[in-house]
Amino acid sequence: MTNVMQNSAAQMGTESVMINKKEPVRQDTMDSGYASPPREMPVKESSLTVRLNDGNEIPQVALGVYKAPNGQETEDAVTAALDAGYRHIDSAARYMNEEACGRALNAWLKKTGTPREDVFVTTKLWDADHGYEPTFNALNDSLKKFGLDYFDLYLIHSPSDDEEKRVASWRALEMAQRLGLVRSIGVSNFGKADLEGLLENASVVPAVNQIEVHPFCQREELVDLCHQNGIVVEAYSPLARGNKLEDERVVALAEKYGKSPAQILLNWNAARGNVVLPKSLTAHRIQSNLQSFGFTISAEDLQEIDRLGEENYVTGSLHKSDD
Repeated sequence: MTNVMQNSAAQMGTESVMINKKEPVRQDTMDSGYASPPREMPVKESSLTVRLNDGNEIPQVALGVYKAPNGQETEDAVTAALDAGYRHIDSAARYMNEEACGRALNAWLKKTGTPREDVFVTTKLWDADHGYEPTFNALNDSLKKFGLDYFDLYLIHSPSDDEEKRVASWRALEMAQRLGLVRSIGVSNFGKADLEGLLENASVVPAVNQIEVHPFCQREELVDLCHQNGIVVEAYSPLARGNKLEDERVVALAEKYGKSPAQILLNWNAARGNVVLPKSLTAHRIQSNLQSFGFTISAEDLQEIDRLGEENYVTGSLHKSDD
C-alpha cells in the first residue's frame, strides 16, 4: 500500500486542498456555532453530532480506551458501548489495543447488520512514527490491526519535537485524506505554539485538536485559538481521571440535578460544544456516561462550574506546553 501512496503523491505533486475555515457547529443547533455555545439546550444522548470543518460529522460522545488491554475485556467494553448507542470509538497505536477494538467492532457490525459508515472510528499516530514515510507505514499498520479500509479520523498523537518531522507527518495525513484512507485528520496535545506553527505550513486545517479539558482544566486561550480556526476541541480525561468526582461543589450540583458527579462534568463539556471521550470498561458506567447529555444545567450553575477552572488541574502527561 505504501508504494501506491507514494505513486499517488508523485502524481498529485503540490496540489492543495481547499480549506473551509467556517466555525464548526453542533448539528442540533447549526445556527449558533461554537463562538457562543447554546448552553441551556438539552441534548439527545446518542444522536448529537458536531460538524467538522471538512463537512464530516463526528458523534459528540465517544468511548475512550486509553490503557484498556488488548483482549476480551476491551472487546466486551466496545461491544457494550455499541449496544448502548455509542457510535464513536477512540483508540490509538500507543494504546496497543487496536486489534481488540477492531475485533469487537467488526463482529458487532456483522451481527447487527449496521453499515460501517454508521460508526465513527478514531486512532492516532504515535511519536516514534513521525516523518512522511513512517506515518504511512504506521497508518497502514493500524488499518490492518483494526481490519478496516479507512478511518473516520486520524490524529497526530502529540507534536514531535522535530518540527520538520511534524510537518512531514502532517503532509502524509493530508495525502492519506486525499487517497480516502482517512476521512478527517487532526492533532492531539497541540499547544498554541504547536498549532500556530502547523497552521503556517498546512494545506489542510486540522479538523480537531484532542486535548485534556474538564471543569478543572479549561485551557481557554488554546480552546479559543481552535475555535478561531474552525477546529473542534475533543476533550480527553473529561472526568479528570476520576480524581474530582468527590469535589464538594460537583457533588452538590449532582444532588441538585439528581445526577452523578460524572454526569455533571460530562454535561458541562458537551454544553461547551466539545466532543467528549469518557473512558470505562464497565457496562453500567458506559451506559451512565451516555446518559449525561439529556438534561440542562442552568446558566448560573454553568458559571459556577466555570469558576472551577482557576485550579488548572492537569492529569495528562502528553500535553507538552503550558497552555
